[in-house]
Amino acid sequence: MNAIDVTGLTKSYGTTTILSSVSFAVGERERVGIVGRNGCGKSTLFRILAGREEADSGEIVKRRGLTMGYLDQRPGLDPGLTVRQLLGEYLGEPRENLKRHGELSRLVANASGDELDKLLKEQEEVHSWLDHHNAWTLDHRVEEICARFNILNPDAKVADLSGGWNQRVALAGMLLAAPDLLLLDEPTNQLDADTVAWLEEYLLEYPGAILLVTHDRYFLDRVVTRMFELEGGELTAYTGGYSSYLEQKAERLTLEGRTQSRLLNLLRREEEWLSRSPKARTTKQKARIGRAEELREKTKATHRRELDFAITTGREAGGMVLEAEKITAGYGGNPIIRDFSLTLRKGERIGVLGPNGCGKSTLIKALLGELPLISGEVRRGNKTLIGYIDQERSGLMEEDSVEENLSLNEWVTVGGARGERKHRKGYLESFLFSYNDQKAPVSTLSGGERARLLLAKLLLIGANLIVLDEPTNDIDIPTLQVLDEALTEFTGSALIVTHDRYFLDKVATGILHMEGDGRVTYYEGGYTAFSRAMERKKETERESQKRAAETKAAKGSQQPAPATVKKKGLSFKEKKELEEIEEKIALLEERHGEVEASLAAPASIDGGHEALTALSEELSKVGSELETLMERWEELESKK
Repeated sequence: MNAIDVTGLTKSYGTTTILSSVSFAVGERERVGIVGRNGCGKSTLFRILAGREEADSGEIVKRRGLTMGYLDQRPGLDPGLTVRQLLGEYLGEPRENLKRHGELSRLVANASGDELDKLLKEQEEVHSWLDHHNAWTLDHRVEEICARFNILNPDAKVADLSGGWNQRVALAGMLLAAPDLLLLDEPTNQLDADTVAWLEEYLLEYPGAILLVTHDRYFLDRVVTRMFELEGGELTAYTGGYSSYLEQKAERLTLEGRTQSRLLNLLRREEEWLSRSPKARTTKQKARIGRAEELREKTKATHRRELDFAITTGREAGGMVLEAEKITAGYGGNPIIRDFSLTLRKGERIGVLGPNGCGKSTLIKALLGELPLISGEVRRGNKTLIGYIDQERSGLMEEDSVEENLSLNEWVTVGGARGERKHRKGYLESFLFSYNDQKAPVSTLSGGERARLLLAKLLLIGANLIVLDEPTNDIDIPTLQVLDEALTEFTGSALIVTHDRYFLDKVATGILHMEGDGRVTYYEGGYTAFSRAMERKKETERESQKRAAETKAAKGSQQPAPATVKKKGLSFKEKKELEEIEEKIALLEERHGEVEASLAAPASIDGGHEALTALSEELSKVGSELETLMERWEELESKK
């Protein structure tokens, strides 16, 4: 049985058709990925399916009793609630069903005859629902989901969360609710690589149907069983994951290319005939002219605008592009990066990887000189020229038009002063900005369009060191494919902060991994090579711990057990003290994590330098208190 059937769905905005008679069905346990360019209608389709927006025409038939959850890219969460309260609201239906199951159990005990049969039937239905939605241990599930999404302070107000954290909390709530059909719009955007890997496993076992939009190509390859591509208002279905989609699309485009070539050849012959100014007097001549016009329309209809660019350097860098020597960096004197060294050479493309809030952006700002160092030194090569796009996509004038943001001149030079000269209009068209788009203010652009405009600006300067902080966020897969190729063919160097594993595998020659406690380690190769190295490292640690335990056990067996010496155990007062210490440690560890996360994102802190200093002092104080409590905890534990 299908979870949902969609027939003839059409949606237009003014004269622009976004969805043109789209039809599809999704099975009860099916997982479907949707791809297409930014603005092609993916989010519009989701809003219509979720009932947030009306279609112009078409029919949507949902299975009887179907529950649906929709993760918007900008979820409108109630700012007055705490995270804990919000997650509790997602569990409203499971809690009601648990309550009803308890009531039915009591009623069954005192019922008989037809009433008993009716109650037993309802109890069976509710029991089945609770099983299907894994709703028997709700409190445990809340704790688990908070841990998985690194929600350290569930009592924080939603109003105090950033946009990224709003999306993480909304996704956590959606998974807790476990609806029959999940609509997930870019669920991986704000997640680190480890959390994305966990989400993959979770969705593979999800008991309902899933429709998702994501630019994470490994995620699509692992999770989905079918792919939909939206293009020109039409939907094309492909079987399998992302790899299968690529193969099938290549075959389709090859076939279309042959058709296109045939059409062009026919058109060329007809236009040559028309250029001889035939007198359209006979029926045959009129038919040929009509056929030529028809071919023009067909050729026009099959033409696609494709993004196409290359990254060129205005000047070649020397052997050493950037060098960091034993640098320590942070905020308010509190180190987030400790004793880090790196020599970046020409042609190296290094990815920066680690959990959210660990200091990836801090490392980039320290290397670029935007953050004063606590100690150490950063040196640039004599010929190093840097092009940088930050995570906030800043550097654009919001009220100015797209073309004004690119340049005030009609002509631009791509790749530095000695590069290729292009007309501004044509150059922006190559980045998929139409004439009307070019006149629009930047404030109206989507995240993906802002990223394309910043890329267009970056290519003008001819940098030989490209620095990109989360470049894959908000960018569609077709743009990512072009960016992959451009960076791979780039003769300069690159530093790239991203959690996109596919992107790292295609582009990176090495990985800088944030190991925790301010330590940063370099690994050769892309993401897959890094993952294997980490697994070997973990295996080595497990073997080492196993050998240590065996050695300890062997030594213990050689020594006679002290028959007369017994531990005195804990007194009542000490037991109470131990319980209180454990609670204090949990609270302090939670606060320590919150302060660290705040210091890693100083732009979100109100109060300027004084507030940063206060937070740094608090971090030091909390760390000291933790150390003292842990020493006492170990002392009491040893007496148990």
